[in-house]
Amino acid sequence: MRVFPWILVLLTASCVSSFADLATAAEPREPAKLTHVVSEDYTHPPSPQRAIRSLFPSNEQRVYAARQRVAQASYVASKVQAGDVQPVDYSVLSNAAGEQYMEGEVIEGTVVEGPFMEGDAMMPGHATAGIYHEGMHVDGTCTSCQGGGCDSCGDTCNTWCIPICFSLSLENLSVRAGVEGFKGPLNQGADGSFGFLYGLNWGTPFFGKSSGLGFQLGVNGTSANLHGASFTDSSRNQFFLTAGLFRRVDWGWQGGVVFDYMSDDWYYSLTSSQIRGELSWKFQSRNEVGFWFTASDHVSTVNAIITPQGASTPLTIAQNYQPNNMFAFFYRTPLDICGGEMRFSGGWTEDQMGLLSADMNIPITQCLAVETNFLYLIPKDDDTHTTPYADETWNVGFNLVWYPRACSAASAGKSYYRPLFNTATNGTFSMYPTN
Repeated sequence: MRVFPWILVLLTASCVSSFADLATAAEPREPAKLTHVVSEDYTHPPSPQRAIRSLFPSNEQRVYAARQRVAQASYVASKVQAGDVQPVDYSVLSNAAGEQYMEGEVIEGTVVEGPFMEGDAMMPGHATAGIYHEGMHVDGTCTSCQGGGCDSCGDTCNTWCIPICFSLSLENLSVRAGVEGFKGPLNQGADGSFGFLYGLNWGTPFFGKSSGLGFQLGVNGTSANLHGASFTDSSRNQFFLTAGLFRRVDWGWQGGVVFDYMSDDWYYSLTSSQIRGELSWKFQSRNEVGFWFTASDHVSTVNAIITPQGASTPLTIAQNYQPNNMFAFFYRTPLDICGGEMRFSGGWTEDQMGLLSADMNIPITQCLAVETNFLYLIPKDDDTHTTPYADETWNVGFNLVWYPRACSAASAGKSYYRPLFNTATNGTFSMYPTN
């Protein structure tokens, strides 16, 4: 059994746990809460030296940051006492008089003058408001299932309530359809595969927003080789499932781990699974530098009979296949003009193949975005690999993504609980033959 990938998974999980505390200690990052930073220091991208120093803040820096927050809270309190700032009456949020609703609608990006809450202290300055639709509960959740029954929930809470009264939020749901071309060792060094991809991806807070964690679940299906290939008349059908946990932040350590499952039915039938993880440092400028990996020891056996083009007799195949264990460093940056993002990756596989990949998401209308991606695994060309074209692995995808519940495709890219990982495809789940 290959133990190296699993050791890497454990080390990654340990790093996420260790550095979560470090990111929390750094002023002022709390995940899934901060929408705007008041301090003038954060209005401009940091210098590289400052960004590196911020990775490991000293005890003196943390004490100084805490004193700053206390001083700011004291300043606002003195303003309230002097009558320069009117205190907010939070009694209207009490449930004593029944459920409370936010009146009207606040559009994302609206700048609200005056004090706002930062941690436990009220901070002076500007706050960027989130999206609140008319009729939505103040905390963004639907509680009608606890009282009037599921039928009373409706669409006003941006949720679906199923008979067991479980509130299912559709805020971070995306539906995609498009085309995909791919090739790997399972293509036997002959024709590539081309077909159609369709699926969905969904994210939601994990045990409430206070945890800072998100849960995601997604499925993809592909229908390829609709007219067969040079060595088989069968079409190729695949199913992918992805589920796992993640954590997004404004600045600091960000990452997660998901489980991928694949079912592939062509001139063979096989199933396989892998673990996929990611850990990155998000700078104050919102750019990211990180590392992602896939790891699996799941071996599948292919037993099939094919007739290669030009051959007079059938060829019997009895070969074991395993998911590629891939390791890559990446750089991800937001596209401020349109609200999308793009990522570039470079790395290697356990089988000593090179790796190049990129993916991009660009909103084009209020509810639609274009999603593109590619992956190329560069085969070894040495005495032990006399047919590198048979090991060559690549994937190219072009999809149209629909966000049914987001006010715009751009705003969907600003949610803390949108899925961190794309649902698995042939670009993140590829197979290679084992010895």
